[in-house]
Amino acid sequence: MMKTLILLFIFLFSFSSISAVFKVQPGKLHKKGKVVVNILPDKEKYMVEMEYSVKKKDLVPVPQKLLEGTKVMEFPQKFRTVAGYKELEKKKHMDIPKADLNFIKRADIGDLKDAYFFEVKPTNKKSKIDIVYHPSLPATGWLQVDITFLSNLPVLDGYVVKARLNR
Repeated sequence: MMKTLILLFIFLFSFSSISAVFKVQPGKLHKKGKVVVNILPDKEKYMVEMEYSVKKKDLVPVPQKLLEGTKVMEFPQKFRTVAGYKELEKKKHMDIPKADLNFIKRADIGDLKDAYFFEVKPTNKKSKIDIVYHPSLPATGWLQVDITFLSNLPVLDGYVVKARLNR
């Protein structure tokens, strides 16, 4: 019986998602928000789900459907560890399904030494995402995620939403 319970626990734990919570910094058009980043169980790929909710300021003419939702980004399996980021640094650019990755730099940020700064450009061309990764951080290892909107709506085009890891 005990052996069965242990095996069940290991099975359930291995298929549960690992999460990190980010606080959205106030901006010109929004008051606050929250982003929850989940690593989805997948043996072939590194699937990262971003659930977001942003509270806009009063009288901002932005549809609610743009302010909350879920997006899934698919990275190669090697991005589960620092190995993927080291390879991106070496190559400077990688094409992955549904996005292009560009290495920006390695630099210290706050108390973190040698963090990896990189850019994700989704192929749908609706945004550009700047991410800072450090292997000492939980879940994805991401410290900050800055999303720049590329939109036909003038109020949104070029607008940046900045999310910082709660730690």
